[in-house]
Amino acid sequence: MIAAIIGATGLVGNALLTRIIESEQYSKVLVIGRSGPNLVEHQFGAEKVQFIACQLDELHELILAEKVDHAFCCLGTTIKQAGSEEAFMQVDKLAVLAFAKLCQIQVNPALKFMVVTALGADAKSTVFYNRIKGEVEQALKALSLPVLNIFQPSLLLGPRDNRRFMEDIGQSIFGGLSFLFIGPLRQYQPIDAQTVAESMYQVALKPQVAPTTQIINNAMMHRCHYS
Repeated sequence: MIAAIIGATGLVGNALLTRIIESEQYSKVLVIGRSGPNLVEHQFGAEKVQFIACQLDELHELILAEKVDHAFCCLGTTIKQAGSEEAFMQVDKLAVLAFAKLCQIQVNPALKFMVVTALGADAKSTVFYNRIKGEVEQALKALSLPVLNIFQPSLLLGPRDNRRFMEDIGQSIFGGLSFLFIGPLRQYQPIDAQTVAESMYQVALKPQVAPTTQIINNAMMHRCHYS
């Protein structure tokens, strides 16, 4: 199969790209983004990965030459990193939708679209971050993609290339207290980016009959239960 991934230089995206490269299920992976992934450590990376350089605001002009079977969207930033709420929306909402439409226009009835949003995503939320994530989910559902899988992780754990001070503090505090998140609190337990990436990979390979929309929440990813 052929996969496409956007956000491959991020925490989840990088882990997922490694998983796809090492998988015999995929013959090629199209990596779309502003900068190419680091393939030094991947034995088969150079022959399996096709990098497509593209600014996020130019996605609507892009045309994919090959039909994609599985599309993985791992885009995500913070308001501080983006610089403003408007810039944040350009990445976490507009670019996500542009990528979905790019894959949708290929008219593949078996297309699977996997996207990372966030725990607490709610289009009616008074919290800006959660509201945008919720609006993205609503907009993706409205596209009527053949198969849509939405992953809602809690605080992501793992080493970042771009340091996020508050998230680093959160990782240090909540990562060390993960054992306290039991029972009803399980859904809020911080989750390793590798776990999220593995969840996306496993769900992509599961048989799903179109049309299907599924939400894989934080607790489901923790216990590796996606059905």
